[in-house]
Amino acid sequence: MYFDQHLCLFNIEAKTKEEILTTMAQMLLSHGIVKQDYLTGILEREQQYPTGLLVNSIGFAIPHTDSSKVNQSQICFASLKNPVIFSGMTDDKEQIPVKFIFMLAMKQPHEQVENLQNLIGLFQNEEQIKLLEQCQSTNEFISILNSAGVK
Repeated sequence: MYFDQHLCLFNIEAKTKEEILTTMAQMLLSHGIVKQDYLTGILEREQQYPTGLLVNSIGFAIPHTDSSKVNQSQICFASLKNPVIFSGMTDDKEQIPVKFIFMLAMKQPHEQVENLQNLIGLFQNEEQIKLLEQCQSTNEFISILNSAGVK
């Protein structure tokens, strides 16, 4: 299981992607899940290979970095009160207003690939996204992700 009660943020206010990514990475660091250089890795990777996705008019981001910066596998989730702008994954010129962020910290590279695939499937499931939009607890969040095959 890649979820921890303390690593889900609901209805969060953030002005920029750097602000929310820093908050999320610091949460992972404070729980010993990632190494000191994890945030730097996230920010550098986001510049080179942006992670914003627009699926069915909803913005998602899946920031992640190299597994060498991770101590144990975990997903940190944030739903934002107001979207923040991320560059597009398929077109870095595209500006995507992101509402949901799934920050991956995967110790094994194969976990990252599997979870990315399952998350994309979740993003395409309009019924599950409606549940995610209404989600206010970690238990609800875990149930939604488990039903999408993200473990």
